[in-house]
Formats: sequence, C-alpha cells, structure tokens
Amino acid sequence: MAATGNRREPLSLYKAVLRAHQRYLPHEMRQLGDAYVKSEFRLHRTAKPEQAVDFFREWSTYLEHVEQTGRKNQATDAGLLDSADSIANQFGRDVDDDTRASFSEEQLAQLQKLREEAEKAGKS
Repeated sequence: MAATGNRREPLSLYKAVLRAHQRYLPHEMRQLGDAYVKSEFRLHRTAKPEQAVDFFREWSTYLEHVEQTGRKNQATDAGLLDSADSIANQFGRDVDDDTRASFSEEQLAQLQKLREEAEKAGKS
C-alpha cells in the first residue's frame, strides 16, 4: 500500500480490526470477517495511492463501527444501557444508493459475494 510510505500504518489498522473482531464479534461473524479482512488487505497491498487513501478511510470507519457497537452491546449485556435500542446495537449497515451507484462492477460482485457468505454464516 503505497499511500502511506509507512508500512506500520496498514499493519496497525489490520491488527486493530482483527482484535476488534476477536473482542466484539460473535464466532460466526468473526470467522467470516477475519477471512474477508485478510483477503482485502492482501489484495490492496499494491494499491495506487488514491485507492489506498479510500481503503484506509473505509476500514477505519468500519473499525470505529465495530468498536462502538461492541461496547454498546457489552454495556447493554451488563444492564448499563436499555436493551430497547438493540437495533442500533447491531453490527453492519446497509449500503446507501449513492454509495452503491459509485461502485465498480467488481465491487458490486464482491458485495454480493459477501452478502451470500454472511447469509450462509447466519444459517449455520
């Protein structure tokens, strides 16, 4: 990932995402998430600088989401938050139409594949 010039940044983000998965995600989601993270970081090792900037921004946003949702779920489980907000404490989010419209064919295919894998994981 040529964008940073510093090999530690991608590695640090990669490890932080895997740690968040370990700490907060249910087992089935963690298996799928870990495999996806490893694959995406491997594929983007040689990304162009402009692609790498977007890549890091999106993964940083994802990491924030997992950590915030995980902490909310832990607080709810401990009785510190009202469980009525459980929908807000779910992992993941829908991709809005504007974002979806900006995806390439390859990204749309990847999104569909991820959806199918997530559905399979949810059934097992």
